[in-house]
Amino acid sequence: MSNEKVVGIRLLWIFTGILLILLAINSYYIYNLNDQVSDLKKAIKDFPKAEGYSVQTEVQGSSFTTEKDMPIVAVSDDEEGMVDEMRLKLIPGSNDILINTNPFLEPDVQYAVKTAVTYAISRIPDYRYDKDFIFDFNATEAQLIGGESAGAAATILSIAVLENKGIKKDAVITGIINPDGTIGRIGSVLEKAKAVSDAGYRYFLVPEGQSEITYYERQVQRQSTDFGFDILRSKYVPKTLDLAKEAKDAWGLNVVEVKTIDDALPYFISH
Repeated sequence: MSNEKVVGIRLLWIFTGILLILLAINSYYIYNLNDQVSDLKKAIKDFPKAEGYSVQTEVQGSSFTTEKDMPIVAVSDDEEGMVDEMRLKLIPGSNDILINTNPFLEPDVQYAVKTAVTYAISRIPDYRYDKDFIFDFNATEAQLIGGESAGAAATILSIAVLENKGIKKDAVITGIINPDGTIGRIGSVLEKAKAVSDAGYRYFLVPEGQSEITYYERQVQRQSTDFGFDILRSKYVPKTLDLAKEAKDAWGLNVVEVKTIDDALPYFISH
């Protein structure tokens, strides 16, 4: 037998031996993992339960899962105001922000929610970043939600959930949330105010400077000519509506301007 064949046979035996060793190691780990899974299933099965109760994870003595909701106001494609609901559930996690996509949401809504959560967390010293935020927009008539006007409401809702505070049920807020907690301007204030009033709320909080609405009134001027016909000229004249006064007189609705989230919290948070 040549030396080359001898070397080839020896290498074949070496590779075969290595393969058998690897198979033996793999079988051991699979067997050990099956034992661990069986022990875990047994531990779960033997865990004590009481009928009518559920086991909740707790951190530092407080319940880890919390869920609250509050109203939001929007405007439909045909410029009609409507009041819907936003719900937030806090669960164990790693600081992810999850949003129900039914109805579908435009990116600016996602940005507003992220800004809201970031600001709410910044108010808590030594926050542990061990929770996930699940938002659900209950908009019965909308297939697509856009705009940042629910940012202020999302911030207040996040604060209430994080601090486990109750939410009053007689106020609605609209406004963009800025990273520093100030509330930015939005559109369609009059349509939203009417919807809030129709839904039976007492207070409607709007960004600073938006309780007065500037609109343009069409005025027509008639000018006679020497040719036996008149020329009609139209122009639009700016007018100012005091929404706070008109809403109070016509609907009994209190329109309140707020500059920051701290200004708005007393209208929503129950101590």
